[in-house]
Amino acid sequence: MDLAQELSGLLRGEVHADDQTLDHYSQDASIFQVRPQVVVYPQDLHDLQELINFVRIKKDEGREISLTPRNAGSCMSGGSLTEHIMVDMSKHFVYVGDVEDRQIAVGSGTLFRDIAAKAAEDKLMFPAYTSSKDFCGIGGMLGNNASGEKSIRFGATTDNTESVHVLLADGNEYQFGPLTKHQLDQKCEQLDHEGYVYRTIRQILDDNRELIERRRPKVRKNAAGYDVWRIWDDKRKVFNLAHLFIGAQGTLGIITGAKLNLVPQPKHTQMIVIGIEDLMGLGQAVQMCLNHNPEGMEVYDKHTFNLAKQYRPGDAELAKDVDGAELVLLVQFSEVTQSRTEQVAKTVVSELAKKEYKVWYINNEHVQEAHWNIRRASFKLLKEHAHGTARACPFLEDTIVSTTHFGEFVAALEAILSDYDLTYTYHGHIGDGNLRLVPLIDVEKDESLHQIEELSRRIYDLVIAFEGSISVDHNDGLAKSPYLREMYGDEMMAIFGQIKTTLDPTGIFNPHKKTQGDLEYSRNHIARNNNAGLI
Repeated sequence: MDLAQELSGLLRGEVHADDQTLDHYSQDASIFQVRPQVVVYPQDLHDLQELINFVRIKKDEGREISLTPRNAGSCMSGGSLTEHIMVDMSKHFVYVGDVEDRQIAVGSGTLFRDIAAKAAEDKLMFPAYTSSKDFCGIGGMLGNNASGEKSIRFGATTDNTESVHVLLADGNEYQFGPLTKHQLDQKCEQLDHEGYVYRTIRQILDDNRELIERRRPKVRKNAAGYDVWRIWDDKRKVFNLAHLFIGAQGTLGIITGAKLNLVPQPKHTQMIVIGIEDLMGLGQAVQMCLNHNPEGMEVYDKHTFNLAKQYRPGDAELAKDVDGAELVLLVQFSEVTQSRTEQVAKTVVSELAKKEYKVWYINNEHVQEAHWNIRRASFKLLKEHAHGTARACPFLEDTIVSTTHFGEFVAALEAILSDYDLTYTYHGHIGDGNLRLVPLIDVEKDESLHQIEELSRRIYDLVIAFEGSISVDHNDGLAKSPYLREMYGDEMMAIFGQIKTTLDPTGIFNPHKKTQGDLEYSRNHIARNNNAGLI
């Protein structure tokens, strides 16, 4: 009996192993391609428990088998790809509750846009506002700790999530949320599996407190490894294991739902645009804007604008003032009144002008929209420009460094890129120091695999030298996991390994990611055709 037949007799939900389905699920938005043995759509909690128990038994029998959760398939790091059982949560774990006290309960299969529509009824929003918001799912956002255009003020997914429901390796579902020290002590006294998890994770953190703090990336956001830095909130005296599962890419358990925190939609906004002609002046411009607490701060480069002139000429014409700039910064302010919002924006414009930056106060809604369209379309523009067997390859697109030295970082990055004959664009959430570099590469040529690996090592080494992180919104997956040891060192990786072993002792959840990164495995699963990638 093959795997699909075994699972069909076990589950209430659908089980598929036809070629069309397996080919579709062999890809996400990354450069990788991994074909699963079977795709299942669990109908309910019972199905997930059956799956976990089934895999545990087969693992005990010596069979190589595992579970990998997936939602919309928009991951750009290959985090939801597997050779084993693909668990698609997007069909049945779809739920959006009522808004209560600016919080909303959702199922992990729910699309972001459906959550946004429900929140908007109360003039609220979930502020982890990604570029893929029209089609991404909340399960993937939780798995990757996604963020976006508003993270500069509101933070990433983990900053806006109160609690999560997770199925652990024992087959039971638990809710993880904020606990006081007294509540944590009570949890640790339990003699069940939940008590064991709390005791063990707490002990790991206590035993390695100095090392963990020393290895904390010096950046505003981070998704590399496991987020051990957020579990204890020393200011609030709160212990919250939800932060450990958010950003874990399903390697520690399967998230089934979450309670999200919502914030008011901005009533008043004002945008300014800055044209950066000298990269050495980038860091100062960013910091001058940050001093006034903008709601959003994005960037796109001259290559993106030149592509927009070809493929979005209407937008490029409206945004033509920035033509010739190395980088274009979009800064949006939002205050309690329109007059206050405008006053802050004008103050920043004046300060920047005194430093001889090119800066525009944008009143025209069409011009504003043109800039946003160009910024959000940067990756798509590069894909449209791909010709022959070359394609847009997002494998460098998720790095972050401190904004203090961002100009020096970008200049050093450009120096590395100048060693290669590449067409590329970059964009990102520059207020956080997050940059997304995407080159065109002909993956059908054997030498391209060497080029991808060489570029990865050189640029990640640069990021690490600037004390940044190699993973932010798109997480580690197959793209970054093999490089985590270079970023964190052996001791920190050992701590991550202890956490993985505690929660997944037999390795049933999403292999080859996080602590199990394998460069050869990742290299061998780079898609070698021009049709790979779902978005």
